[in-house]
Amino acid sequence: MSEIFDMLIVGYGPAGATMANLLGRRGYRVAVVEAAAAIYDKPRAITADQEAMRVFQQCGLAEQIAQATCPHPGTDFLGVDNQVIKRFYPQPGAQQLGWEPTWMFVQPALEACLREGVARYGNVQTLLEHAFVSLEQSDSEVRVQVQRLADGEMLTLRARHVIAADGARSAIRRQLDAEVEDLAFDESWIVVDAWLQGQAPMPARCVQYCRPSRPGTYIVGPGTLRRWEIKMLPGETAADFDNEAAILRVLSEFTDTRVLQLCRFAVYRFHALVARQWRFGRVFLLGDAAHQMPPFLGQGLCAAIRDTVNLAWKLDAVQRLGAAPALLDTYGEERTPHVRTIVGHAKAFGLIIGELDGDAARVRDARMRAELESGRAETVRQKFIPGLNSGLIAHDAQGRPQPGAGSLFVQPWVRRAAQSAFTRLDDLTRRGFLIASDDGDVTQWLAPSAQAFWRRIAGEWVVIAAAEPLPGDADTVDVQERDALFAHWLAALGAKAVVVRPDGYVYGAARDAPSLQRLLARLEQALFGADASCDAHPEPADALAR
Repeated sequence: MSEIFDMLIVGYGPAGATMANLLGRRGYRVAVVEAAAAIYDKPRAITADQEAMRVFQQCGLAEQIAQATCPHPGTDFLGVDNQVIKRFYPQPGAQQLGWEPTWMFVQPALEACLREGVARYGNVQTLLEHAFVSLEQSDSEVRVQVQRLADGEMLTLRARHVIAADGARSAIRRQLDAEVEDLAFDESWIVVDAWLQGQAPMPARCVQYCRPSRPGTYIVGPGTLRRWEIKMLPGETAADFDNEAAILRVLSEFTDTRVLQLCRFAVYRFHALVARQWRFGRVFLLGDAAHQMPPFLGQGLCAAIRDTVNLAWKLDAVQRLGAAPALLDTYGEERTPHVRTIVGHAKAFGLIIGELDGDAARVRDARMRAELESGRAETVRQKFIPGLNSGLIAHDAQGRPQPGAGSLFVQPWVRRAAQSAFTRLDDLTRRGFLIASDDGDVTQWLAPSAQAFWRRIAGEWVVIAAAEPLPGDADTVDVQERDALFAHWLAALGAKAVVVRPDGYVYGAARDAPSLQRLLARLEQALFGADASCDAHPEPADALAR
């Protein structure tokens, strides 16, 4: 093919399909290469969170996806004597990002929805049953050799950037000889999906069976779907569980199998791995190609979706806005420590659940139950998901994130007029850079140079007030919020305005006009380097403390 694509995505799982949606919606010419003929039908991810759904909202698919999900009911950890030793529940209270904090889904159905979304874009070309063979890159493009599996013909595809979303066994990662950090977790587990038949008695919440005789996990899925993840014991092999009779036998250690209809099952090896480098010139690792984690935090798919939205807006900034290519280095700078932290948490939970030594398990139970009863134990799932600490966020003179920088911007329910219905904020914005405030006067804070920079990056103003909005400037989104979510969040920061990135992370917060001016000068310098024009001034150690 002589056509040069803007981006070529290798791999059409959830990460690749989400990236294709994000780039397709921005108008880029995209090719997607996938060796498989159809969506993989084995049990894989089943849990996701509000941040992933917000990305699907950016794809214009969240409402459709949400219809086939259910809220996560929370998880109880049961010790040796079936006593509760830990609780692990979704974030209570208001929905900070406008969606269920944690939700359950069926991955093949999710992938089908994502692919239907990609089909909306004539600028995205999908090549199923085409296998990646090799790539070589120059200063201006990447040439990718793929094989059409139907007849063996070799094709050459050209693209400005290549995104390796080709899974845990990534052929691209192997060709690049990418170094992988092994966080020392390697266990085999049986994963079983089944449908409940009739009114079968089952736990209302998910359960982690932390028993040395046979550790396991019970998960409440959408509708009548239930999942069990069961640890294989020493001496057992995958061949021992390659048929329904064997699956039913091991499943009977946890439940009455007479009320179940098996849907699918597989044996997986759970790993804890993170690539040390995510960018190789014009090639980027994404999703399982860049990291693998045990499923005990339900964050594998979520981490991949964070990869997509982080990389998509930065590629867009470089290609459409003319940002410096060095911006693309912040993809790995931000995602590597974030993922490593989450993988570490997932591994820690896996070690708790999978303990096989009876004496050690009883010591664990006593310690964890004491922590739970004393209130020292953290029980909210979202508390284990960090913000950003590095990369493109505002830092103080000591290199620490400024207050609010690297946190997720909330998504309140808002409306533009008294007669209109409330809707989620993101649906009223362009999903680019924005400055959000509760005071319309903030829109007058910028000097001409900062205003020019804000126009250059198509930045948007959002004024979120408690009262009905007054008719404002055409370039300002003036809205009334329903539940004071934004007002309380902004007050907790001690700020009057926040600068928000296209992926929903806060670049920085400002208390007054000078601090907002400095934030934008720093942001312009970070995006455009020597081509920046904003008047930059030294940043105080704490811009919000003045």
